[in-house]
Amino acid sequence: MSKENKYKKIAEEIVNVVGEDNIESATHCATRLRLSVKDRKAINDEDIEEIDEVKGIFYTGGQYQIILGTGIVNNVYEEMNKISEFEEVTKEEMKENNQKGIQRAIRLLADVFIPIIPVLGATGLFLGLQGVVFNESVLGAFGLTPDMIPDYVRTIVSVLTDTAFGFLPAFISWSAFRTFGGTPIIGFLIGLMLVSPALPNAYEVAGGDADPIMVAGFIPIVGYQGSILTSLFAGIIGAKLEKRLRKIMPNALDLIFTPFFVILIIMLFSMFVMGPIVHLIESAGISMVRTFIQMPFGLGGLLIGFIYPLAVMTGLHHMFIIVETSLLASTGFNPLITLAAMYGFSNAGVCLALALRSRKASFKTAGISATVTQLLGVSEPALFGVVLRSGIKALGIMLACSAIGGGVLALLNIQANSYGLAVILSPLMYIYDFSQVLTYVIVGVAVFAAGFIITNMFGVPKTGDVATANVSAGPLQEEKTSVIKEEKNDTPAVQSLVSVTDGTLLSLADVNDPVFSNRMMGDGYAVQPDSDEISSPVSGRVTLISDTKHAIGIETDDGLEILVHMGIDTVDIKEEVFDIKVSEGDAIKHGDLIATMNRARIEALGKESTVIVVVTNTADKVSRLVLTDQGKIERNVKSAELELK
Repeated sequence: MSKENKYKKIAEEIVNVVGEDNIESATHCATRLRLSVKDRKAINDEDIEEIDEVKGIFYTGGQYQIILGTGIVNNVYEEMNKISEFEEVTKEEMKENNQKGIQRAIRLLADVFIPIIPVLGATGLFLGLQGVVFNESVLGAFGLTPDMIPDYVRTIVSVLTDTAFGFLPAFISWSAFRTFGGTPIIGFLIGLMLVSPALPNAYEVAGGDADPIMVAGFIPIVGYQGSILTSLFAGIIGAKLEKRLRKIMPNALDLIFTPFFVILIIMLFSMFVMGPIVHLIESAGISMVRTFIQMPFGLGGLLIGFIYPLAVMTGLHHMFIIVETSLLASTGFNPLITLAAMYGFSNAGVCLALALRSRKASFKTAGISATVTQLLGVSEPALFGVVLRSGIKALGIMLACSAIGGGVLALLNIQANSYGLAVILSPLMYIYDFSQVLTYVIVGVAVFAAGFIITNMFGVPKTGDVATANVSAGPLQEEKTSVIKEEKNDTPAVQSLVSVTDGTLLSLADVNDPVFSNRMMGDGYAVQPDSDEISSPVSGRVTLISDTKHAIGIETDDGLEILVHMGIDTVDIKEEVFDIKVSEGDAIKHGDLIATMNRARIEALGKESTVIVVVTNTADKVSRLVLTDQGKIERNVKSAELELK
């Protein structure tokens, strides 16, 4: 069969299985066919996996992604368009089309809060360390008392622990302006004004140590420390107002007068109208959440532990971040994440049991990888790739263990003092109190163990062959490529890969793209670049330059097929951020400059600039791949060694 007929057959089979009427739009990157579909459930993943050249599937961000590989995906895409003129859209447009109504609103709100998580997470650790260092028992062990701590130490600790929450409205307003298309620095200034020292401090007013400023005898004016919704609405409305004003403001006046009117209007509206009303609503909402969590017999925690995994499945879990931020800002504690976190322990335990009981090598490898990923805080590979594909019993066990863990923690009044840390790292959110961290660890380990044991007893399919279908979020090679092959008398050939740029060498497991991190395209390495220059990792011949210039394919003399992939999801970028220095068919040596990338612009557009190097025919050519020590590395220095079959 000719190549053209082969690609035509693959395209026809994909369209038949997915359904021509089910495909809303299609696009592709260097390795994946990306389809926006009307009904994800109508697609039989097993039938897709059986199609020639399909290496796996993955569903995320509203896209049904079919992994085909370099040199294949573009040809299949062309043949698909001969069958029907499918509309081509970007990944971001696919998200817009597939996230409507409440899901889209929640996703946008989550985009506001996600950049703030590292700041509050770090502050939570500072608070935890403060609780340990200033604890009377700890100090007593060194013959000290709290009164002996110097004032300058208390001041430094106060700066570390109080700043983030004191200026939280500024961070939220800045992020809201950024998310909704405004100028972030204007949002930051508005947020700072909401907590200006000239206003009575909200915490002091609440504690009776200060009085609000009364306007017209009935409108209270205070600072908005701890008020999440006021700064959020100020940022959203301000960004939209700015965009509207810029359309009508004369160019000569735009630079100064647009910010002037945005700041003036939003601050007056926030102080006199929106702020007082929203603050009352927010306070009532927080009280309701706390009351729910504190229901007798741990019922609130039981329900949250059960609901949270279901929220992850539907994408509604992002709403939890907003509630958690409000709880932290108003009370200093976050009991909600404590109850929701049991999902991670339960999911990991169930996933590991299913993986170890499987007789299918690819599923076993994928399941173990997904378990590790879950323990590090990313749950989707374990949830969608293993647990959900293994039947209703496995899902039920996971939900039950998560719910019971949440109920126990609610009953014992365990609560974090930050967020942003998951599963293995999550105990750090409780180090402010020894009994809190000890109880949390014991319950978390018990939930993991219960999920593992009960799944082994009751959750494994009767056939013993877990998930005969494709594991959509894990590696799909028949055997893990890092396992050394059986000994032979002859010495195996060895090939080296050098670093494509200056930066930090990473394992593929650390890449923020499940197709690469789970090695679905093959084994390799990644570099977080410190330079815009990209060179060849091997000597060989250029076989592919993607239409969007974000990926280059190279083949070596011994048949290794190498993909150099610049950035993550950079296929969506329509600007000229890549400058290719070679042409298809060129002979090159390792270290030769093959491209430059505009890292600053890529990151400004919200994409990651990580450079990924993958041996796409790993399963056929490589028996073992070993990275050099991870960390800082220079261009053209050996980054990995391959033992060839």
